[in-house]
Formats: sequence, structure tokens, C-alpha cells
Amino acid sequence: MEVIKGGTIVYPKDSNYLDLLFQDIKSIRNIAVLLNGNIRTPKMEALHRLIDWLNVRSTDGLKIYKLSLDNSWLGSNPWLSGFIESDGKFYCEFKLNSEGKATLIKSYMRLSQKQSYKSTTTISKNNSNFYIMDKIREFLDVKNVT
Repeated sequence: MEVIKGGTIVYPKDSNYLDLLFQDIKSIRNIAVLLNGNIRTPKMEALHRLIDWLNVRSTDGLKIYKLSLDNSWLGSNPWLSGFIESDGKFYCEFKLNSEGKATLIKSYMRLSQKQSYKSTTTISKNNSNFYIMDKIREFLDVKNVT
């Protein structure tokens, strides 16, 4: 939070989760600047709407210029590990035989995305997540798409 310089952690009553909230314009602006140019999915449309909203409300005359999707090689930065941590699932199941050795081992890693990102604007944009999933498939050398 030092880079963003704001935010609070909220522990909702009678829940088993935490919320990290940023509610002041300065923190939200800092987040937009950090994310700008580092997004690889159609969610960039939402960031661009946020940037437009922030630019209209700018009191210092400084505007954030909207950058395009990050098309750099997936191995060049930690984006993919964060994406998998957020939306991936690792699974391993096994049975123990009478000697206590693992048998019938089943394991997998799953990464799921909606086929399309639901945009709230009327501007026609490519909202398919297929492109990024196919880039990940290529990077991980997955042979088949089913």
C-alpha cells in the first residue's frame, strides 16, 4: 500500500473473507496508473472507463493517457503467475494402497475464464477472452484445445 498510499482492510462482520478497499480519488488514480498498459484481457475496457472518469475530475490538469493491451511475451513478467493465482485451480487426489503408497493419482491445473467479458458500454469492442487463453495455451505448450 506504500506505492498507492491509501486503502483500508475491512473485516466484514460474520464473514470469512477480507476486503481491501480504496475509496479516495488519489489512491484510485494511483491504481489506474499502475495498471495502465499492464492488462492483457478485455477488462482493459473497464480501466479505460475509469481513466476517462478520473480525467474528467482531474483538478491538477494532469491526464492519464490510455495505453493499449500488454502484448509482451508471457514469460517476461509475473502477470501469468498472478492470473493463475487469481483464476486457477490446482487439484491432486490419490488413494493409498495397503502398503501406504499412493495409487490412482489424479492431478490437474485448471484456468477458467468466461468466454466473453461483459462490457457496460455500447461501443463495439473485442470482448472475447479466447485470445489471452490461446496465448497462455501457446506459452504453456498445450497441444489441444477442446
